[in-house]
Amino acid sequence: MKLNLITSALLFSTIHSSFAVEPIKTELTPIEVYSAYAIPVNQDQTASSLTVLTEKDFAGRNAAYVSDVLKTVPGMAFSSYGGRGALNNVYLRGADANHVAVIIDGVKVNPVTGYGFDFGGLALSNIDRIEVLRGEQSALWGSDAMGGVIYITTKSGLYQDKPFNLDFDVGTGSHDSTDGSATVSGYNNGFYYALHGDSHRTRGISAYSADTFRYRTENGDNVSTGGAKERDKFHRDNASLRLGYDTDNKGIEVFASHSTQNSHYDTGYNDTDYDNYSHTRETLLKLSGYLGSEQELFKQKASVSHIKTDSNSYEAYSGSSYHAKRLNTNYQLDVNFDRTGPITQALSILGEYQKSEYAANYNYPFYPLYSYALHDKKLTEKSIAAEYRLFTEQDNSLSASGRFSDSSEFENTFTGRIAGAYRLSPNFKAHASLGSAVQNPTMTEYYGYNGSYIANLALKPERSRGGELGLLMESGNKVHSLDVTYFARNVDRAISYETVNGYTRAVNLEGTSKIRGLEIAYNGKLSDDLTAYANYTFTRAKDAQNAELVRRPKHTANWGLAYQITQQLGANVNLSYVGKRIDSYYDENTWTSSRVKMPSYTLLNLGTDYQLTENINLYVHLNNLFDKKYEHTVGYGQDGRNVYVGLKGSF
Repeated sequence: MKLNLITSALLFSTIHSSFAVEPIKTELTPIEVYSAYAIPVNQDQTASSLTVLTEKDFAGRNAAYVSDVLKTVPGMAFSSYGGRGALNNVYLRGADANHVAVIIDGVKVNPVTGYGFDFGGLALSNIDRIEVLRGEQSALWGSDAMGGVIYITTKSGLYQDKPFNLDFDVGTGSHDSTDGSATVSGYNNGFYYALHGDSHRTRGISAYSADTFRYRTENGDNVSTGGAKERDKFHRDNASLRLGYDTDNKGIEVFASHSTQNSHYDTGYNDTDYDNYSHTRETLLKLSGYLGSEQELFKQKASVSHIKTDSNSYEAYSGSSYHAKRLNTNYQLDVNFDRTGPITQALSILGEYQKSEYAANYNYPFYPLYSYALHDKKLTEKSIAAEYRLFTEQDNSLSASGRFSDSSEFENTFTGRIAGAYRLSPNFKAHASLGSAVQNPTMTEYYGYNGSYIANLALKPERSRGGELGLLMESGNKVHSLDVTYFARNVDRAISYETVNGYTRAVNLEGTSKIRGLEIAYNGKLSDDLTAYANYTFTRAKDAQNAELVRRPKHTANWGLAYQITQQLGANVNLSYVGKRIDSYYDENTWTSSRVKMPSYTLLNLGTDYQLTENINLYVHLNNLFDKKYEHTVGYGQDGRNVYVGLKGSF
C-alpha cells in the first residue's frame, strides 16, 4: 500500500505542477492517427481514447521492445511467461489476450490460431510509431478488436528528404543480450524504398522462476513457486523490403518481410535434462495502392496480403507443429461529399475477404491418447462495412459505422459503433462512444488440439457491448492535456473450458461478464527541456459468477520525466506500479489448478543518453533499479536489476 500511495502522489503531483511552471508559447505539432477511423485523422478531432507513441517516447520510456513501451499505456495489463523473448500477451481494458487486434502497416497480424499476439520478441528498432486505440472496434476492424486496436507503423522511407539514409542501432546488456539493426531508406521524385534487417539474442533467465514466491489460494492453502535453475535462450532475426511510388493523389507499394525465432521455455521446475524450445518462421507479402485524395470527391484504395507461419516445438517426451496461412484482400471507397468549409463530411464503404488455413499435429509416444493430427482446417470470412464521418473546425466530430460479416464456420454477425466529441470551450472537450464487438472462437477452441482437448463445433462467437464517456482538458497551446475517461463493457457467451471424464473442450459460458473502469492520463511539456507523462487506471473485471477475472489488476499507474540537461546530455526516469490481481496456480504434482492472489509491485527505471556527434547517440538503460523480485504470471520469472548500453545513429 505504501508504494501505491507513493505512485499516486507522483502521478498527481506531476499533473498539479503543470499549472505552476512558466508558460510555453509554442504549440505541439499536429498528429495524424490511422486506427480510429477508416481514413487518417488529426488526433485533435478523434472521439476515442487513444495513445500515440513515437520514437521520442520510446527513448524517454527506456524501451527497447514493443512490450516495454506498451506497459506505460493507460488500461494496459500484461501476462509474461519468462524473460526477454518469452510469450508476452496484453490485456487491454480488462479484455482477454486475444481480444486486441494488432495491425502492422495496415495488416492484421493476429495469429491464425486465434490466440493473442505475442509481443515477447517484437523489437522497436524498425518501428516509427505505435497507436493504442481503446474500446470496441469490431465495426471497423472485425473480430479480435473487442478490447481495442494496437496499430504499429514501421519506417517506410516515404517521408525521407534525400535518396539515401542509413539508420542503425546496436547494443548489449545483461544476460549476454546483444541487438543489432540497420535500415537503408530513401525518397526521390515520388519513389521510395526501405531495406531493413535486425537480430536479437540473449542467454536469458529461466522462464520458470528461479526465486521463490509464496502465495495463498482462495481456499486458504499455502503454495509456492520457484527453484528453476537453467536459462532459457532467445534468438530472433528479421528482414524486410519496401518499395513504393507516391504522388499525393496516387500510389502503389510492395512490402515483404521474413522472420525466424527460436524461443526456449520450461515445462517444469526440473527442466535440466532437456532444453525445450520452439522454432517459428513467418513470411508476409503485401501489395497495396490508392487513387485520389481527401481533397477530391472520390478516393479508392485496395490491398492484398498473405501471411504464412510455420512453428515447431521440441520437448523431452513430445513434439508439436502447426502451419497456418491467411490471405486477405480489401477495397475501400471514400466519398468526400462535403470537403470544404467549417464542416466536412465523408462516407467510406469497405469490402473485405479473408481466408485462413490451419494444420497441426501433436505427438506424445508415451501417451498415444494425447497424440493428434489436424489437417487442412479452413475459415473464410466475407465482410462489408461503412463509416460516416463529420468534423468541424472547432474539433467537434461525429461518426457512425457498421459491419456485417459472413463466416463459413460461425454465425453471421453485425457490429456497430457511434462516437462523438464536442468542444465545450477552448480548454475542455467531451468525448463518448458506444459500440458492439465479436470475437470468433480460436482454431484450437473450435477444432481441438490433441486427443484429450477435443473439438466443439457448436461454439459461438463471444459478443460484447461497451462504451466510454470522457472529458479532455487542455492548455491553450495544447502542451498540457489531462483526459479522464470512464469505460464499461458487458461480454456474453464468453469462452472457457470444461472437463468431463478426462476430456476437455471449450464451451460458451452462460451469463454476462462485466468490466468497469476509469482512466486518468496526463501528458505535458513542463518547460522547453522537461516533458512528463502520468496515468492511472482502475479496472474491475468480473465474470458471470461475480468472480474476478485472472491477470487483471485493479490498479495500475505509470509516471515519467524526460529532461534535456544540456544540448548533448539527456536523462529520464520512469516508475510503474501494478496492483494486486488474481491468477491461476497449477500444481504439477496433482495436476490441479487453484486461484491465488498476487501482490502488487513497483519498478523504477532510469535512462540517459549523450549525443556524441551530430549523427551518433550513446544511451544507457538501468531497469528495475531496486532489483524487485516479482512475477507477472504465477510461476514465471522476470528480470531483476538489468542494464543495457546502446549506440544508434542516422546518416
